[in-house]
Amino acid sequence: MKRALKVLLLTALSYLVQVCVMRYLAYRSVVGSVVFAVLAIIVVSCGKKYAFCASCIIGMAMECMAGNVPALYVIAYPAITMLCAQTFADMTDRQLERRRLAYERRQVRISSGLGKSHWWHTFLLRYRETDMPAFIRIPLCAGEMDLILNIVLIAYMYLIGEDLNLTHLMRLGGSCLYTMVIAYLLMFPCRSFLGMYPRRKRNEGGDKP
Repeated sequence: MKRALKVLLLTALSYLVQVCVMRYLAYRSVVGSVVFAVLAIIVVSCGKKYAFCASCIIGMAMECMAGNVPALYVIAYPAITMLCAQTFADMTDRQLERRRLAYERRQVRISSGLGKSHWWHTFLLRYRETDMPAFIRIPLCAGEMDLILNIVLIAYMYLIGEDLNLTHLMRLGGSCLYTMVIAYLLMFPCRSFLGMYPRRKRNEGGDKP
């Protein structure tokens, strides 16, 4: 219950900062997404259930206050969050075991001469036996979320007849990078607030061991 309240507080604060503050922090008309940065932190730190609930709250709030296209945000935020969570959330024990067995089967095939050794494929299988570090997954997850939403918005602009040019692509890339930087800056205090970094216990005398 305590973690749920903390996630709710972070969700509300991210929305308020996004709609009230970020417009003043735009760089060459490019605005990063605090919302996606916080959602990425929740995905990696708390799991898919918390992330889905937080994304639904964000989607409804954005739809009510900043929505220009009917039902876009209320659908896009949960859908994008859960799509990215499939890649960046902590893997279950079953997924870890399946990846370990896939790596071992490939090594057996290579040693028996039945398969070719591609270093990049072997490296990916070996590396994905465990979860990537959180400080790598969080910025990547935030950047992917922002990228997907911007692609959806650009596609909508094209469909309604607006001409697209290189500026749109540059702003898309700038927005993704901006969001990744925000995620990197926020993840340490936010993860500490969520209790992801265990504190050292004090001894009976009140001094840290």
